[in-house]
Amino acid sequence: MGTEAEQPVDASVDLRAVEHWFVQRGVPHFVETKTDGSMLDTWTRALPLLVVGYLLRGFNALNLSDWSLVRNLGVGVAVLAMLVAAWVLSNRLRGVTSFARPTDIDAPELALFLIGPAIPILVFEQVGDAIESVILGVVLLAVIYVWASYGLGPLARWGFRRGRSQLTGLGSLVARALPLLLLFNTFLFINAEVWEIAGTLHGIAYVVVLGTFVFLGVAFALSRVPGLIRSMRSFESWDDIRSHLPGTPAQGFELPTGSLIEDRLTLRQRFNIGLVVLFGQALQITLVTVALTGFFVFFGFFAITAATAESWTRLDDVHVLLSTQLGGRSLVLSEPLLRVSAFLGAFSGMYFTVVLTTDSTYRSEFADDVGPEIREALAVRSAYRVARGTHPRPAEPSTNR
Repeated sequence: MGTEAEQPVDASVDLRAVEHWFVQRGVPHFVETKTDGSMLDTWTRALPLLVVGYLLRGFNALNLSDWSLVRNLGVGVAVLAMLVAAWVLSNRLRGVTSFARPTDIDAPELALFLIGPAIPILVFEQVGDAIESVILGVVLLAVIYVWASYGLGPLARWGFRRGRSQLTGLGSLVARALPLLLLFNTFLFINAEVWEIAGTLHGIAYVVVLGTFVFLGVAFALSRVPGLIRSMRSFESWDDIRSHLPGTPAQGFELPTGSLIEDRLTLRQRFNIGLVVLFGQALQITLVTVALTGFFVFFGFFAITAATAESWTRLDDVHVLLSTQLGGRSLVLSEPLLRVSAFLGAFSGMYFTVVLTTDSTYRSEFADDVGPEIREALAVRSAYRVARGTHPRPAEPSTNR
């Protein structure tokens, strides 16, 4: 058994550097402290996004079609003035200089983000737009929180770098999976029922259908993550952990020499690592999806006429975006063609995700490529928790009196 009572933090180590390293590596949930003024605070990191979201929602009060230029400019200046005034007031109440970057985003600032942009809208008696602005603010806060909390920006950059290095090893897998995928999806592409369903979908329904394919692919990929994490998080000894620290901010941390107690990850930390694994494959899956979608658009442009699209979709009129003549044949790029191509592209992406995560050769190569970085992050987490005094320690033997 082990104990996890927090001990005083060793003042000789730079925990802040390790915490920033966690954020840049896309594992911000390894950070165990939230300090006022720290860029590690979720909402503080999201400040630029909050400012942009505030301004865009505030500018919703403008009425470019019915108002004069002077009136629109006046409303725009009022929105900016309210933001600056709130910024200055928040800083003055916290005892810092007026125009300093806010060092702590709390409930009052978030309430201002929700309500502030709706005030100028209400002043001009646009009640419906004001309610819409508040609802949009709630949605934006949820999106911004997920983005900042899980460091999706650094994760995307990391995934892009890793994805580029893995593209060379992707060819053999694509060569095995693509023929069957193309054969199956080409049959669906020239199927009237698919055009009748996918070619006539639009709006929220279309987004939900495509989102379902994305969700299923992500869910299947994440279902494979726990086994990968279990194989990477186990260290044989403190020397094993120490061997992964050179080149990291934790390389000078002093580690114990006794027995190593298992240090379990929290649910959010496991999910955070799952996102790291997922982003490591995202570029590859995206490239295959885009390539297949482009293939269907190209094939359909030459093979599917406007009359055929009308017959298959049973629409009275097909919206043609582009048309040309080639060898006496009319070639059209229609809206249903784009919808069907994106539908089959998303389906292909889901299918390829399943192939990607079940192919034993690829999984072995992916684990060899990404595994060392994940093990390095887990080793740094152990050293970080030792320095903070939160790493489990062997329980002291009890004494009978």
